[in-house]
Amino acid sequence: MQTEPSRPWHKRFRFGYSLILLVIAAGILSYLLYSQREILINYDWDIDWIQVLISFIVFSFDLLLVVIVWAWIMDSLGKKLNLSTHFVYYSLSNITKRIPGTIWYIASRAQLYKSNQIDAKLTSVASGVEYAISILGSILVSLLFAIPIIIRYAYSPYLFILVILIGSVMVHPRVISWILNKMNVEATNLEYRLIFKSLIAYIFIWILGGIVLFFIANSIYPIPLSNLAYVIGTWCFVGFISSILLFSPSNLGLTEVGLSLLLANIMPSSIAVIVSIFGRVLITIFELIWASTSFFVHRRQITQKD
Repeated sequence: MQTEPSRPWHKRFRFGYSLILLVIAAGILSYLLYSQREILINYDWDIDWIQVLISFIVFSFDLLLVVIVWAWIMDSLGKKLNLSTHFVYYSLSNITKRIPGTIWYIASRAQLYKSNQIDAKLTSVASGVEYAISILGSILVSLLFAIPIIIRYAYSPYLFILVILIGSVMVHPRVISWILNKMNVEATNLEYRLIFKSLIAYIFIWILGGIVLFFIANSIYPIPLSNLAYVIGTWCFVGFISSILLFSPSNLGLTEVGLSLLLANIMPSSIAVIVSIFGRVLITIFELIWASTSFFVHRRQITQKD
């Protein structure tokens, strides 16, 4: 009688890690909900859909800006495509970020660009450059808007300094050229000007992301405009922490817990949990809308070629 082969140890570790993290996140969120359950029960749940619509418009503009930066990186490496193609590929691969435990979106993105005879290795390197620039942008915006959060929770500035140094090395044109040469990938060299303007763009991208969260939160619970900077800082700080844990086996629930704990300083904790979960659902729906639109555009392009 044959026995079923056991699952490899790394898969068992990943499953166990993800399960433990999910249980911890669920426990924290449940406590925050229960601690102010009276407010949750008696609250007038009247969602302002105008605020939701505004958040979608800001999200769409933010996504377009992200794609423009991605197109800059790819074009600078000598692989020029029109912006609409970049938008389609980015939107389709972006939705795979929701798969926990790995970076499937890089693999799916590389596969899409293969249809244009672009080496998957080059796409992967470009994704790494984008990732590093994104982290550097989140740090800069966090230092601008999240100083009260950093002081309140006594985070060491050495972590930010370390990540800035590592990120700066990762996006250095000479380092990127060295990596491409080691991978036997033919590409033009990135310029300092491209790195700088991409970093400036990502500062605005992170700020717009915080504005999206502000409108989503306002659709449930009214927040004074004076707290906009705090919400932006919250979004960027939590985004920074989530980004540096991208390569961990999982970060399930981390964003929701982080947003809930920080937003609880400007609203009841139970409502902060609802805002963070509602925000996750809405942003996923926004991504699905653009991914679906891109899918039909991509399918139509393939049909026209045939």
